[in-house]
Amino acid sequence: MMSFKTTRSEPLTGVVLLELHGSLDASVQDPLTEALRQAIREAQKGLLISLRNTEFIDSSGIGSLLRAWGEAENEGLRFGVVFLSPRLQHLLDALGVLTTLPVFPTVSDALKEWEIQEQREVMEEVREETGLVTGVGGAPPPPIEAARAWMMEIRLGCDPKMIQIARLACAGFASQLGLGLDEIEDIKLAVSEACTNVLQHAYQEPMAHTFTVRCRVEEQGLVVEVVDQGKGLPPDRTTSLGTMIMTSVMDDVRFLPGERGGTVVRMVKRVRFTP
Repeated sequence: MMSFKTTRSEPLTGVVLLELHGSLDASVQDPLTEALRQAIREAQKGLLISLRNTEFIDSSGIGSLLRAWGEAENEGLRFGVVFLSPRLQHLLDALGVLTTLPVFPTVSDALKEWEIQEQREVMEEVREETGLVTGVGGAPPPPIEAARAWMMEIRLGCDPKMIQIARLACAGFASQLGLGLDEIEDIKLAVSEACTNVLQHAYQEPMAHTFTVRCRVEEQGLVVEVVDQGKGLPPDRTTSLGTMIMTSVMDDVRFLPGERGGTVVRMVKRVRFTP
């Protein structure tokens, strides 16, 4: 029988993965509880508990997991259990726990689900701050005359955290134009690359500056502009990997001088509007 031990790792910044080895019964309740609490103290975003190497678990072990779940949520952390054996799955189902306990087949599944949840939360914040109506894409496009009146402009600080807000805001705008999920993902990728260019190349001290993201509708489709007032884009950046990605996912990409200096990255995604 394998003795009880734990293995800690960090698959993503701020997320702690605690792997439990051996048997989880009353004889290890104290060290198990301490290991779980220590993991909660170390986690910044979420805690994942892996049972892949757990040989046996009884009510003591299950109780420890449920208490850790509650404590993690009280600390504002996401919580999940990775891998349930068929026997444990049946037991938790019989106890009525399986319908609420966050369970994932793999660590990557958990991280992907958490990323989606985080994007939804950020999008909701953007919607509240900008009044933007968000959607999932694929709806019929609006008439062109109505869509021409649609505009969005947001100014963001040159902080890497703002890149996510920029791409989600543009995705929400694009979803109102009837673009599909794949096209919206293209727009998010292009916006992310354009914003990264600003943070890396526009300013010597980026945290002291801002940049602007605009969305509007023109005859050919959705126009997205990422605007800075920095030193201008170096010639070699127009052939960078990020620029190649932008041109591969958008229908037209141009680098233009800004009215007040800096650079305007103008990207177009074609949309077929209804008459």
